[in-house]
Amino acid sequence: MREIIVAGAGTGALSQITPEVSDAIDSADVIFADKRLHSLIPAGKRVIDIMRWREISEESGRIVILVSGDPGMFSLMLIIMKHYPDITVLPGISSLQALCAKAGETWHDATILSGHGRALNPAKFLTTVERRRITILFCDKNISPSWACEKLSCIDCVDVVIGSCLGSEDESVSFGKPGDFAGVEFPSPSIILIRNNEPYIPERLHLRDRDFLREPDIVMTNESVRSVIISRLELFPEAVFWDIGAGSGSISVGAGNEFPFADIHAVERNPVAASLISRNASRFHLHNITVHSSRALDVIGELPKPSHVFIGGSDGEMPGILPALKKPVRVVIACVTLETFTEAYGIIREWENFEAVQISAIASKPLAPSLTMMKANNPVMILSAEL
Repeated sequence: MREIIVAGAGTGALSQITPEVSDAIDSADVIFADKRLHSLIPAGKRVIDIMRWREISEESGRIVILVSGDPGMFSLMLIIMKHYPDITVLPGISSLQALCAKAGETWHDATILSGHGRALNPAKFLTTVERRRITILFCDKNISPSWACEKLSCIDCVDVVIGSCLGSEDESVSFGKPGDFAGVEFPSPSIILIRNNEPYIPERLHLRDRDFLREPDIVMTNESVRSVIISRLELFPEAVFWDIGAGSGSISVGAGNEFPFADIHAVERNPVAASLISRNASRFHLHNITVHSSRALDVIGELPKPSHVFIGGSDGEMPGILPALKKPVRVVIACVTLETFTEAYGIIREWENFEAVQISAIASKPLAPSLTMMKANNPVMILSAEL
């Protein structure tokens, strides 16, 4: 007979363990636990390092898997459940709860992130902080409080609460602005609460032409065409998107506004246009757009593998760009001239799910104080396919 209990040890302080968890420890036949939790276990108990959890299959009787914090908060519980679905879960006080209590803060509306033993995209981190009242980050030696505070230097309206070694004799809780702690080392384990006093809420997902900053002689894709291009791209929330020949960046910025956690790379050789893209990204609080002021073929070998590519202008490099793409990738190409259309069509017409559509938008334009006329924009041919 085997009974498996996943129990939360809280912050690691004996005084903060629930009576239910304490009883489970006392009655256990074997306990799997991290070394730093051994002080919570009575002498004489059989203890196995938690990293050897696969040996559960060799055990019988009452087995307690003692995890720090609460089992439902970035613990081993999820993995255990995949192998042993019939388990009992006993909650504990997580460091998140402990820190929020010390900060006098609620966390019902918090967004919880973890850089503890896992990768964390800085753009995702900053975008979350920008758009949420409370963000809570579990840290480790790489994604540390210092790392977070250095990244937060670009956001003015946040303050932070940093908790280290909560529940132990070495506990510390620090309050301040991110700049106060950039470069400051905190002992592990640490957790940081970030409070945004003025969270950014986009007015709308679909941006209008009037929303963008403009520069003379920098062409911008018309909003009617832009909406079709973004729709045809079929982006998903964490897509990796290349915008080749990004121009004013209206496609990059428009896509970034709708998909703030996508990884977007805008490639534009004109330095004035590249600067404009950066300014528009800042205007809409977008941290997920990286601007490359370069020719496409000089930089695409250094970019992350894309899931989506848009080519709005290639400066004759399309025969080199398209063959360089690797499966799977979705490609959308905007063609204003017949020559570009012929070149693109000749390459991607045999790809999966090939489609072509021509957009001919006609929009109203004031002619006189009491008169309005309809003016046609240049037609645009949009090709899309999948490799």
